[in-house]
Amino acid sequence: MLRNMIAAALLSAGFVQHAAAAIVTVAGDTTGGPTFIRPGDVGEDPYPWLTGMAYRAFDIVTSAGPNEFNWENSLMTSCDFGCVTFLYAGPFDPEHARKNLMSFDTDGYNFSAMQTFLEPGKHYTYVVTGYFDQDAGAFSITAGGQGGISISAVPEPSAGLMLLGGLAAIGALARRRASDTAQRS
Repeated sequence: MLRNMIAAALLSAGFVQHAAAAIVTVAGDTTGGPTFIRPGDVGEDPYPWLTGMAYRAFDIVTSAGPNEFNWENSLMTSCDFGCVTFLYAGPFDPEHARKNLMSFDTDGYNFSAMQTFLEPGKHYTYVVTGYFDQDAGAFSITAGGQGGISISAVPEPSAGLMLLGGLAAIGALARRRASDTAQRS
């Protein structure tokens, strides 16, 4: 807890000197989330003993700061479990967890931090997951940079399928009602 407070204070102090800096915090929980087999501790192939960790993915987009070449951003994650984080340049594919991998922090403690350069306007994916298969729980991400920064949750694949199914059912119902109305006329 003390380590998290010190890190947050240092991050905040670094941004005080920049008037245009933005800091955003989001919270979530990996419990019951979709799973994937994460890359190894230094970005290599996954370890054979890992079978699948619950994760949450977030889309990150930044905007330019006071200097057009000032792209430095910080991402800090505090977890109630042994967590690791991965940053992808573009989309995240859980079937190919090393594709687009840009940066990672795999210390496996309750805190993850990375400082990296994010090009304004480009989409990045930030993934929070456990160090071991059973590691899951609540987390909080604090992100900041010289310009604006937005973080939004990436919907789970099952949510998209449910949405498509619901839209198909509504379309079928509307078509049936239109057919019934035409027969009555």
